Amino acid sequence: MFENDKNDLSEHLVTINRVAKVVKGGRRFGFAAIMIVGDNKGRVGIGTGKAKEVPEAVRKATENAKTKMIRVHLKENRTIHHDTVGRFGAGKVILRAAAPGTGIIAGGPMRALFESLGIKDVVAKSTGTSNPHNMLKATLNAFKMSESPKSVAAKRSKKITEINNKQNWLNMKINELKSTLTSNKKNKRRGRGAGSGLGKTSGRGVKGQKSRSGVSINGFEGGQMPLYRRLPKRGFKNPFKLKIQNISFEMINKIIKKYKINPEQISENELFDKKIFKKSKGNLKLLNVGELEKPINLQVSYASKKAIEAIEKFGGKIKLTKK
Repeated sequence: MFENDKNDLSEHLVTINRVAKVVKGGRRFGFAAIMIVGDNKGRVGIGTGKAKEVPEAVRKATENAKTKMIRVHLKENRTIHHDTVGRFGAGKVILRAAAPGTGIIAGGPMRALFESLGIKDVVAKSTGTSNPHNMLKATLNAFKMSESPKSVAAKRSKKITEINNKQNWLNMKINELKSTLTSNKKNKRRGRGAGSGLGKTSGRGVKGQKSRSGVSINGFEGGQMPLYRRLPKRGFKNPFKLKIQNISFEMINKIIKKYKINPEQISENELFDKKIFKKSKGNLKLLNVGELEKPINLQVSYASKKAIEAIEKFGGKIKLTKK
């Protein structure tokens, strides 16, 4: 790390590689450098340079980085506003906002980039290539994707307090992140000429079972007996099945004695409210099982013909809420 007092910029040398150029007389060797320049206050840039000597390559990379500096909005001058994902080529990085005292949890060239930017708390993970060029550019892409509540509020014509209340930026989870690069991806148009890349055979290849139309090989297990044929059939569960609970004269006699219910006014809802029957198991149906000890006035959803005749013969009444 080098400190530039004149411009108050910090310079980080990321990597130096020896490169060769093939010419008519043989190969000419040189050096390629990657430099990171930042002011530790939210501005950072990445530059590359090539030269025959190392100092000249570093100087070129530094000058190149100074011309490419960008502004990154930081939260409390220590971390990013929200979790984000950045991509560039084969590089993919995930950045997470962190609480005070977390520090910089990152490896490779990303750490140097965060230090030059002035970030003190962040958690970063590279899930793509380890190439420093792509990794650094993917990190810059992640910074460009992140936005401050102030900029979001300005775009939506709302107040900053409304934005902060709707979304807690620090409580986002990595498994809930969704890249904006692929969220609105259009389907590929197939069979539109060889120039489209998916013309002629439309990406199916030439000949074979997979190239035929109307062929489904889902669940194919290489010729052996597939699982859906090995397992026995167990019928099915009818989602439209009518749930009904049976209630008999014997049960009514016991309920009257145990729960001290008025026999002149017994309703289905009262039995549900006292948790004698569970409402989730279905409505009640009266069956002609047993004998009544006294006349009753009953209100249930369903009843058999013989049960209705038995109640009326004994001097009671029954009302059906459903038919």
